[in-house]
Amino acid sequence: MSLHISMTEEADKELQSQKKRNLLTATATAFLSIVLGGLLLYTVVIVVASPETPEVVAYVASDTDGPPNDNPVTPERVTTRPSASVQNHASVITSNAASDVAIASVDIETPDVSDLGQSLDLGVDFGTGVGDDLGTEGGGFGTDKAGGSTLVGTFYDFKQTQAGKPTDITPAAATLLMKEFIESGWKESKFAKYYKSPTKLYNSHIFITRRSAKEAPKAFKCENKVKDSRWCAIYRGKIVAPKSGKFRFVGAGDDCVAVRFNGEEVLDYGWYMLTVSKGGATAGSDYYKYMAGQINNAVIRKEVRRAKIYTDIPATFYKYSSMNHWNNVLGGLVAGKIFEVHANVTYPIEILVTEIPGGEFGAVLLIEEIGGKYAMDKKFPKSPILPLFRTNYATPEPAPGEAPPFDPVGIVWPVVK
Repeated sequence: MSLHISMTEEADKELQSQKKRNLLTATATAFLSIVLGGLLLYTVVIVVASPETPEVVAYVASDTDGPPNDNPVTPERVTTRPSASVQNHASVITSNAASDVAIASVDIETPDVSDLGQSLDLGVDFGTGVGDDLGTEGGGFGTDKAGGSTLVGTFYDFKQTQAGKPTDITPAAATLLMKEFIESGWKESKFAKYYKSPTKLYNSHIFITRRSAKEAPKAFKCENKVKDSRWCAIYRGKIVAPKSGKFRFVGAGDDCVAVRFNGEEVLDYGWYMLTVSKGGATAGSDYYKYMAGQINNAVIRKEVRRAKIYTDIPATFYKYSSMNHWNNVLGGLVAGKIFEVHANVTYPIEILVTEIPGGEFGAVLLIEEIGGKYAMDKKFPKSPILPLFRTNYATPEPAPGEAPPFDPVGIVWPVVK
């Protein structure tokens, strides 16, 4: 006997309906899968694999050496590198194609400047004439190695002629001779008959601690011909202002340091003041007392006013805890006449240092920006720790002898040839 099983008409209809639903579900699922797959492919290929090609900008920086480690300067916190009238702009390279760019690793030593109190200025462009390498030469009386950004020094001995014949010049007469030289517009023809060392020295800053005056003729390689008194050294050059602003030189000399900037005298101070002295020493005399506001002297007032350097009396003096002798005898360092400069403009500068009676010599030249912020001497809280006036990255090597402290970080005034 055979058994025949068949679905009812209702069950068959339900089965066909179920098949249609499954087909629609499968079709919808396939469609959604294709859409989602397309979105995924777009995300991977378009967004991830092909990002917008970035523009690659490479800056070619100056190959100027950074400040030396001995001072930086002592790490250079603020060295504004000026651009002259003709600029070497940093090269800019752009690329529209994706490529690997290899960038050299650079280790930068960051100085601790939390207590130095100056704002940061950054220069990135040197003008034609300044040179790519300012160098690190100079210091003391200078070096006989020419090159780099340095002032050129010439040495004169007033005790003898060019032929080596004694002149029998007195200290007072030597002082008056240098006064005439300054009043003539710093014309070295005034010294034409006197001995001039054949050796030129190249210097970037004046920071000479108190030492034997014999060191000067030794540095200029004429120690066998010149004794330690009645000599002078003159440093000349043209410098580029690294920034616009108002400045003044601060310094003192044993026996004197005098500065002519842009054709006018802006500093003259020491045991002798060449622009006002009539041949006598001024340290501890009425000249110094008048400068410090301790006395009123009509004759000296007239001489000081004629020099047109110190228009405000008492003059500004800065004492420092590391220079007791100069504090007591000279009142410390004196601040000279304020002058204004404009960035990238070239200015002539001349600096004279001299020893008159002999014995010890020393000279210091710092620079102060009007409105600048500086750390202060702990013992004399009104005396700022100022940077050197310097034309390259060189800084003084440690040396015995009295001298003020200085901020090893400061702007550089490059020399143009």
